[in-house]
Amino acid sequence: MSSIAARFLLLLALLPLAACDTAERQDDFVDEASAVPAGFARTGEDGQIQEDDKDDWRTSPVYGGKVRFDPAFPNPTAGSLVTLSLTVLEFNAVQGGLVLRGRDANGSLRTLDDLPEASEPGVHAFLFSPSILARTGLVRVFVFDRLGEIVTYGDLFLE
Repeated sequence: MSSIAARFLLLLALLPLAACDTAERQDDFVDEASAVPAGFARTGEDGQIQEDDKDDWRTSPVYGGKVRFDPAFPNPTAGSLVTLSLTVLEFNAVQGGLVLRGRDANGSLRTLDDLPEASEPGVHAFLFSPSILARTGLVRVFVFDRLGEIVTYGDLFLE
């Protein structure tokens, strides 16, 4: 067998291992997203980061290198509209768009905004009123793909 053929077979054998690793890292990411909110990225009205939270707005392993999120702003907020910007880096990286959801005062998952056009490369933004959640304090919100996979999450402080 030639060395090229042997390398090709080795590469084919390693691909399922890489997929398993991504699945395990995604499971860990989902567990972290399910944790109690703690801290938040403090941002101004203009989106300027005043105090970062390295846990918030990380991109999931499934979407790593395909989608990037900027911290939501303003945060904290006292009822004004909140913006969550994202950049889709690859064509067809997100099939069917993205949905932003958060838990309301009853614990039900509510849709805050929907971006069906986020399947196209470029800058996109969720725009929503946190009053939909009818809550105050630290609240975790989530971005899901159309299959229900968590793409990112972050905490907002609602005053």
